[in-house]
Amino acid sequence: MTSPRERDIEDYLLAQCRAHGFLCLKFVSPARGGVPDRIVVAPCGTVFVEVKCPSGQLRKLQQRTHAKLRRHGAEVHVVDDKPSVDAFIVPSQRPP
Repeated sequence: MTSPRERDIEDYLLAQCRAHGFLCLKFVSPARGGVPDRIVVAPCGTVFVEVKCPSGQLRKLQQRTHAKLRRHGAEVHVVDDKPSVDAFIVPSQRPP
């Protein structure tokens, strides 16, 4: 059995967000590289989500950008398989 591609994980994240009534927006910043792939708006708040394939690693620029976002108070998650998406979704259902 082959590992899922990053696109497969992202599609699963999008489907799970829709199933739970969350907004899952594609995040593209032409002027700044390394930004997370998705912005998820859920009852508990708005968070950034980076999607990787199971063997994927964050690039140095992504690591720096995620660290900068966190220093400014943002929540950043990395998901790399369906169980990590499921783990991300469950806490997101809790009210603030």
